Amino acid sequence: MLRPFFRRIDQLRRQYSQTIGRWFYKTIGHDPFLSDASLPIDQIRHILVLRNNKRIGNMYFLLPFMHGLRGLFPRAKIELMLIDASQTQVFNHLPIDQIHVSNFSFRKAWAWLKMLRQQRQVVYDLILMPHGSATDMLLGALLHARNKVTDRNEENASVYRHAIEVPQASPHAALTPLALLAAMSNQSDIPIEHHMVLTAQETQAAKATVTALRGQSRYCIAYFRGARGKKVIPDSQWRQIREDFDQCAPGEICWVEILSPDVTRALSPETQTWQSSNLRELAAFLAACDLFICGDTGPLHLADAAGARCVGLFNATSPTQYGCLGRACTNITDFTQIDHLQLLKDAIERRPMSASAS
Repeated sequence: MLRPFFRRIDQLRRQYSQTIGRWFYKTIGHDPFLSDASLPIDQIRHILVLRNNKRIGNMYFLLPFMHGLRGLFPRAKIELMLIDASQTQVFNHLPIDQIHVSNFSFRKAWAWLKMLRQQRQVVYDLILMPHGSATDMLLGALLHARNKVTDRNEENASVYRHAIEVPQASPHAALTPLALLAAMSNQSDIPIEHHMVLTAQETQAAKATVTALRGQSRYCIAYFRGARGKKVIPDSQWRQIREDFDQCAPGEICWVEILSPDVTRALSPETQTWQSSNLRELAAFLAACDLFICGDTGPLHLADAAGARCVGLFNATSPTQYGCLGRACTNITDFTQIDHLQLLKDAIERRPMSASAS
């Protein structure tokens, strides 16, 4: 008898919290510069994209949206706001005119207020929220723009007055917001480009490092065991994966385990290890390896964005939503069905001739 009562209490709580939220955003979100009508595409010259999220993996999933946005607005000034300075390096060398850091947190409240005061002096033609979040709702309410656009729902309409209903979005987290760009521009399809931009110097340095690690081995395969919650793959499974590759390989494999603050010891004492706190250096290194094997976690999506040949292991999440997008990548849900020999063959065929082992 108590279960229906508490369920009703929870429904009332959600209902009134949503009502209060809409009132709050409507009150603080009064923007005197907001236009009644949606601006024509050719009149949009200054754009701000809001993506204030602490998970670095979500920054890689923002890349297709930023590439697509530049394609639609080749001459507009495009700015991006992130929550932390460490996230900005993902977007280095992309055609983004300016990146702002909100520092949105209690600990950095003064820096956030300073940023907010500065940004409120700007009136954008368009503010975009590609993924819904409470932080970007708040910032969208406080900043000025002639148009404010996101995927329409009851919660965001009070702030993003020019929100668009997007019924046919891709289920993949990196591709979902492309439907918003398609609806804005009346285009049926937005080209998909999900890569970060590595410099020639970063690429050459990584290739030299991998070549030194490989030595006389035919293959250089990196892997990362780090993950959270149900996405953790047991060490016994990792040992089996390595053993199966070794048995199928027509030549010696140089295994390199990627270490991190969460993974400080190698699976096997004799295994070579490598680590870097610099995301761009790590991205270039993974792209230079013949294969990179990883569960559904940040380094997998970093490697995919860098153009690496990835084997994504999905034991708790769905590749439909979070899988690698690269053509040279393989998403696997049944670990007993890995085609080890074909993956090794593809790795050699895709390797540049100058990087081939003797």
